[in-house]
Amino acid sequence: MSIDTSFVIAVGTVVLLLMAVFIIIFVAYYQQKQAKQQLAFKELQVQHRRELMEATFRGQEEERKRLAEDMHDGIGTMLSVTKMSLNQLERQVGNDMQLGFQFQKTRSMIDETMTNVRRISRNLVPTTLERFGLLAALEELADRATDDDTDVQLTFPESVLPFPPALDLMLYRIAQELVNNAIRHARARHIVVQLFSVNGEVRLSVLDDGVGFDFDVVMENKQGGLGLRNIESRLSVMNGHVTFDVAPGRGSQIHIQVRLHDAQPVNLLS
Repeated sequence: MSIDTSFVIAVGTVVLLLMAVFIIIFVAYYQQKQAKQQLAFKELQVQHRRELMEATFRGQEEERKRLAEDMHDGIGTMLSVTKMSLNQLERQVGNDMQLGFQFQKTRSMIDETMTNVRRISRNLVPTTLERFGLLAALEELADRATDDDTDVQLTFPESVLPFPPALDLMLYRIAQELVNNAIRHARARHIVVQLFSVNGEVRLSVLDDGVGFDFDVVMENKQGGLGLRNIESRLSVMNGHVTFDVAPGRGSQIHIQVRLHDAQPVNLLS
């Protein structure tokens, strides 16, 4: 009888151990499955945010193109017609010196307005970027930003591999934002834009000798930090990274890094 009892106890113990092992394995499997599901859900969230940002920036570029076309075809044409009408009116009036001076002044104002319309249109849609690539567009940006008060230089190695069009556009928009910030807010006198690629990574840096800024304070300001947050959002679409080496009272150094293989799938131009 004791042997049967020991056998029953042994069998029961084995069964309990097997059940315990099964429960442990089941719990571990369930936790692992939950962890995989949570990870997959987070990846879907990240992908969804990325797609939303991509769509947002694509919509912005489409709106920029529409505005540029409206300015060129609408306002630009109206200004040209107005200038032609003014010239005809001047010929009809004759040689009145005072009126001639007013005509000349008005014509100069129209010419200046037409120049501003063309400048704004180029800023909205960088045609040089589409036609000749990123380096040519950055050179044009540096030339336009250079004046008697500010010198903007572009440095790059002798050979730079061509980047995907969407990456070209993103880097141009970021450089445009950083150069404008350095001029308007940091009051920089000398700005250097650096572009190079190394080890499958493209790097863009904008260095200036301006008055600098407090990064935390700017980012807390929803309106003042919009440009910087926009840069971070653009980079997040391509898994890029930005480093702000900034402080009040000294020049700023802002560095952009994007892995080229991460920049391939995104299309902001279609």
